[in-house]
Amino acid sequence: MRKWSLTPIILFLLFLGACAPRYVEPPIYREATLEELIELIQAREGEVKTIRTSLKMGFKDLEKKSSQHCLGVFLFEKPDRFRVKGYPQIGPTLFEVVSDGESLWVYVPKEGRVYLSQDLKKGTPAADFDFQDLRSAFSVAEILKPPDVSKFLEKGEKEYILYLVKRRLLGKVWVERSEFLVTKMERFARDGSLALEVSFAEYQKINGIDFPEKVEIHNPKEKKMLTLLIQKVRLNEVIEPEVFQFKVPKGIEVIDLDQEE
Repeated sequence: MRKWSLTPIILFLLFLGACAPRYVEPPIYREATLEELIELIQAREGEVKTIRTSLKMGFKDLEKKSSQHCLGVFLFEKPDRFRVKGYPQIGPTLFEVVSDGESLWVYVPKEGRVYLSQDLKKGTPAADFDFQDLRSAFSVAEILKPPDVSKFLEKGEKEYILYLVKRRLLGKVWVERSEFLVTKMERFARDGSLALEVSFAEYQKINGIDFPEKVEIHNPKEKKMLTLLIQKVRLNEVIEPEVFQFKVPKGIEVIDLDQEE
C-alpha cells in the first residue's frame, strides 16, 4: 500500500491560505446631527494639548514643479507655541521655525540669517511653508467656535460635509461616517477663492486619541504643498517653556520683518 506524506499537502494548503484574499469587514456608516458632529470634533481636538513627534516632510512648489524632502522634529503646544526643525538624512539643519506665542523666529543656517517677527500671521520666508497653515492643520475646531457663524450639514453616502457661512462661505469640513473622523478641511478667502486645503489620513490611536499619520497642506495662493508623514507621536507630554525660546547663534544676522515694513 502506497504511503502519502502529509507535509507537502499541509504546506500547499498553508500557501493557499496565505494567498487567499483576507476578508475585511465593510465599514458601517452611522448617523449624526450637525450639533453632535461639532461637539465630537471639538471634544476630540480638545483632548490634544501638546504634540511631540518626528516627521518626514515633503515640500512641493506647484508653480515651479519642484519638490524636496527632509526629516524633521515637530513640537506644538496649543494655541501658538511651536517648534519645527528640518534636516536632511545626513547633514546640518536646513531650517528651524520657533514661536513662543508672541514672536516668530525663522532660522536658515545656509543663508546665515534669522528672520524675526512679532506678528504670528506673517509668512515664514525661506522655510517653504507658512506657520499659520501648519497651525491650522492641528486646530480644525477653531473654525467651528465663532457663535455668529452659521453652520449647515450635507449628508453623503460615506461622509458628512459641514459648511461654515458668515455672509460668505468661510470653510468646509469633511467627516467620514464610520468613526466620524475629519478627513479634509478647507478655508476660503474674502473673494471666495480657496485659501487653504488640509487632508488627513491613516488615523491611529495614541493613548485612546485618534490622530492622523499623514497630513497634506495645500496653499493655493502660494502654490505650495506640504506633506507630513508623522512618526513616533507623543501627545500631552509636558514641554518645558524654554523649548519655545530661540537663541540666535553667534555671528548670525537678524532681520526684523516688522521694521522692514
